[in-house]
Amino acid sequence: CVVCIFFIVVLSAFILLAGPVAADKKADAVAKLVIEQRKLTSKNTFRVKEGQVVELRWMTDEDVELHLHGYDVLVKAKPGTPVVMRFKAHATGRYPVTVHGFGGKHSHGDGHYEKTMLYLEVYPK
Repeated sequence: CVVCIFFIVVLSAFILLAGPVAADKKADAVAKLVIEQRKLTSKNTFRVKEGQVVELRWMTDEDVELHLHGYDVLVKAKPGTPVVMRFKAHATGRYPVTVHGFGGKHSHGDGHYEKTMLYLEVYPK
């Protein structure tokens, strides 16, 4: 159908001219973070500016659930598989990234386990 082909061509041109969506925007601040033997191998503070697109790229040697408090970003990481926390730094302040269990376990007898791995510091523009 000629109308169908025309519609597909126009739609394709619109998509190409519109450019990438915001989620595809290059990150302004990237941290490559590695957890080995339940410890972060780098500095435990990452500083960014308000408004920046931030990527926290995590690698770990065991199953772990990571939570960026204040932004409510939660990811589950598996050994040898990178996982990314991507967000816009919209709120200034100091926010912990905590582990909610290693090895798939979320407690050590008391029903709750949490360990701070990193502090994200967001400074005003």
